[in-house]
Amino acid sequence: MSSKAPFIYLDHIADIRFIARGETLETLFENAALATLSVIADVETVTPEIDFEIELETVSLENLIVDFLSELLFLFDSEETMIGKVSVSEIGKYENEDGEEKYVVKAVASGEPINRERQDFKTEVKAVTYSGIRVDKTEDGYETEVVLDL
Repeated sequence: MSSKAPFIYLDHIADIRFIARGETLETLFENAALATLSVIADVETVTPEIDFEIELETVSLENLIVDFLSELLFLFDSEETMIGKVSVSEIGKYENEDGEEKYVVKAVASGEPINRERQDFKTEVKAVTYSGIRVDKTEDGYETEVVLDL
């Protein structure tokens, strides 16, 4: 892969928009997770002491990345856990018994209970949007563009 940054933030009127890159789909999803989580807090301040297994399935890569990043926000809210590390073990595509194409992601998200005194929190992310969502194959691997609703 080239020396391009794993993710960059772009100008957006009210929300956060970013592009994430990766040599593989797995790395792309990890970098998109890091970009999303880094909007909430400094992930370097998070100790990965609790693991959450994630397995999601949907009809497209675009839906999969929205669902995946939304799951991380859900863990933050429901488990009161700041995620600091995400390891994606598999992203695959298959046909179900009805002949429909499905995409699946398997990952582990690691973090620790929210600790506002130690973790450097920045802002709240309400949702991952479908606005302008894309996942593209590039000559260096893959690239996604995501908008987060603040």
